[in-house]
Amino acid sequence: MIEIIPNWHPVFVHFTIALFSAACGLHLLAYFSRYLRIVPLRIVSEFEIAGRWCLWLVALITIGTVLAGLYAFNTVKHDEAAHIVMTIHRNFALTTAAGILLLAIWSGWRYYKNKGLSILFIIGLLIVQALLLTTGWLGAELVYRHGLGVISLPSAEGEAGHHHHHDEGMMANPMNHSGMPSMEHFNQHTHTD
Repeated sequence: MIEIIPNWHPVFVHFTIALFSAACGLHLLAYFSRYLRIVPLRIVSEFEIAGRWCLWLVALITIGTVLAGLYAFNTVKHDEAAHIVMTIHRNFALTTAAGILLLAIWSGWRYYKNKGLSILFIIGLLIVQALLLTTGWLGAELVYRHGLGVISLPSAEGEAGHHHHHDEGMMANPMNHSGMPSMEHFNQHTHTD
């Protein structure tokens, strides 16, 4: 298998976020279009069909996302500060994944029983969407604030360094490239659980 550094989790997670967001948006569009009568009913039906397929596909992909995430949780080198955020991220991710799977099962049951969209289903979608966005934000914090999964950081020193002029606002609060977190400088944290 092709090796993805640090692992496959960042690949899967983008599909999870995009597909679930599309599923949520399409279901909302179908629900409100039915009541506002802004498009023909056959188009409303297409919105719901597309949303249903996105939801079912994301449920399958989310299984891979969670498995790759658990692998990353146990293998990516990190310090104690990152470990705290990783644990919170993992807990949100597991809750979010359970919500996605439950909504997909509920959607399948609704389809089998030929039930229409309900406000409870829409509320469930919005709750899981909020959980998903929170989980994604925590994942971004791990990469961009704690440097997880980053092999090396760019260096601005030397002849080949990147040179350009900053405007006045940027110079008042310059970035300290030498202070960027490097995984080599942190005490390594290993999992024993």
